[in-house]
Amino acid sequence: MSEPLDWRQGHASALIVTTAAGLEADARRELRRLLPDAAFHSLPLKGNLLALTSLPEAEAAGAIAAGPTTCVARAIPVQARARVGPSAACFAAVAAAAAELGRLRPGDTFIVRCERRGRHEWRSRELERAVALRLEAATSAVGDYEAEVDWHVTIQVYQEIAYLGINHPSHLVHKPLQRQRKYRPGERPLNRAQWKLREALSAFGITLPACARALDLGSAPGGWALVLAELGAAVTAVDPADLAPEAAAHPRLEHLRCRAEDLAGRADLHEAYDLLACDMNVDPAEAAQALALLAPLLKPGAPAIMTIKYMTPDRRRHEREARAILSRQYQDIHLQRLPHNARETTAAMRRRPPPERTDPARRGIHG
Repeated sequence: MSEPLDWRQGHASALIVTTAAGLEADARRELRRLLPDAAFHSLPLKGNLLALTSLPEAEAAGAIAAGPTTCVARAIPVQARARVGPSAACFAAVAAAAAELGRLRPGDTFIVRCERRGRHEWRSRELERAVALRLEAATSAVGDYEAEVDWHVTIQVYQEIAYLGINHPSHLVHKPLQRQRKYRPGERPLNRAQWKLREALSAFGITLPACARALDLGSAPGGWALVLAELGAAVTAVDPADLAPEAAAHPRLEHLRCRAEDLAGRADLHEAYDLLACDMNVDPAEAAQALALLAPLLKPGAPAIMTIKYMTPDRRRHEREARAILSRQYQDIHLQRLPHNARETTAAMRRRPPPERTDPARRGIHG
């Protein structure tokens, strides 16, 4: 069932607003000019805001749609919140919360769209289909897959919380995002990222051997890769995005424009690296999966460093999940909150030695 209405804190309307990661403060400033009384709350994933206002939702959405903005991409009115869990057992509660809004009438047409952030056993399409079928049964409205419908049922999932909105298509705001990054290309400061890694190397006592090779996942804009290159390592920086010019120009740095998982199975990279680093801005479990997948590229016993970024307030759970995944391929796993990385946790570990293979020719008669 839906949560009590006090999540709106007495405001008449609530809207999920999206912007580019890093531009949340700029988006708030733009929205305050359009919705002077608005209050804002950050949602677990960067680039997502919850805006609360005393204006009716149609008026609030219209003000955002008509007003001058450069950082606002979407604004979606939401009328309810529901708890979701990792399994599909939560589908009925989400559908019930949507039906309780009372907006769907017999014969109305609607479409269900879900955007999911977090880790669940179900997919967005599975939730969409289940909610559509239950809404049809509960309201006698007609679920459809066409764009021209009376209502859009939107479900915005942030790990344990789903925000639900049933809106006329005209109340959904989609605007061109004129600013897609906080800094212009080449102007993003690398200092904080560089200090994070230098601090981690010192705190965990990690030193690089002569002629070391390092693999840096999620490298852009290149702060970690640049530190490693300046320490004398030959660095493979992996990220589809651009690196800052000072990182891209370093002679000991190679930039692979691909995703981390694209390196899996590369025979030419097997046990080639002396250090594996990962500062990807993704769910900690996803980052840990990448490190576990690419462990064969790291020399046995060699160190790895990973940042655990919190997608929800449940820090302990994120740390437990990351540790459980990492322990499949790594040992001596240590977690520490460091001064230059106070909002995250840094994990350091070493690759487990691969299991010894027994030569069948040397086995005794008893195997």
